[in-house]
Amino acid sequence: MDIAKLMKEKAQKRINRIALIEGEDERVIEAAGIAVKEKTAKPVLIGEKKKIEGIAKKNNLSLDGIEIIDYKNYKDIGKLAEKLYELRKSKGLTLEQANEWLKNPNYFGALLAKLGIVDGIVGGCKFSTAEYMKPVFQVIGKKEGASLVSGLFFIAVKDRIIFMADSDFIIVPNEEELAQIAMNTAEFTGNFGYKPKVAMLSYSTKGSGEHPSLKRIRNAIKIVKEKQPDLAIDGEMQFDAAFNPASAKRKCPDSIIEGDANVFIFPDISSANIFAHTVLQLTEIPMYGTFACGLDKVAVNGGRGYDAKKIAWLITNCAMQINMERK
Repeated sequence: MDIAKLMKEKAQKRINRIALIEGEDERVIEAAGIAVKEKTAKPVLIGEKKKIEGIAKKNNLSLDGIEIIDYKNYKDIGKLAEKLYELRKSKGLTLEQANEWLKNPNYFGALLAKLGIVDGIVGGCKFSTAEYMKPVFQVIGKKEGASLVSGLFFIAVKDRIIFMADSDFIIVPNEEELAQIAMNTAEFTGNFGYKPKVAMLSYSTKGSGEHPSLKRIRNAIKIVKEKQPDLAIDGEMQFDAAFNPASAKRKCPDSIIEGDANVFIFPDISSANIFAHTVLQLTEIPMYGTFACGLDKVAVNGGRGYDAKKIAWLITNCAMQINMERK
């Protein structure tokens, strides 16, 4: 299964304007050129125009098809500050502070996305995750109906794609948070083109173990069933009972999950993160993500060690998610 090809095709269905927060970084400029060549997005570099042009010339990088927005000399900065003030005044932000925030490209880019000036943003390739994601949460915020933002990754194995959460944001989710993580991940799975079947993972399968911690999982399932009665979800269950039909027949023969779950919800961030790193270290299975689910606009976080090819892949990732969410 060629997941990379599938993601690229989804990104190319409609060409989106993707703002690249660290537009003055040569890796990002090169990645923007790759996106133009591959027709996955219309890149928008955030940064000082003269500086970007100088870096591109020095590194023999083309700026053809690439837009530049100079956040330090933006002609409508006053209007943007007023918009930001309106968004955050209930949280105590003043107009003066809004103007200060917009001197930071992370806040500037997040506001462009929130207002629909660009379709999505990519960052975290020079700035730390905290520096990039804090403005995302403060300015873009949660989409209507979502109580939290959760992260997911997916892998392709044995001709199956399985989506997993949350390895990024909620350390020990309570029952309401666990339910929202399941619904966020199921929505992403559906948008990706697969009918979700959700397994709530645990060390126990349908009462084979008993511990107070299992109550949280069971109550989360009840919450999901009340809010989304048509969503196929069950648990608690061990990974093999969710993934392997033979194990499912032995351990939970009456479950709607017959060993063919495609959404796996871990009980906490530790178990999800340990699983992800174990797969990466012990197998050759490629991993895709992470994806932030529940945001009002698409924002993709990278890594400071990424090269231009990996950053270009973030652009594809961002464009794909925008097209998935566009109805």
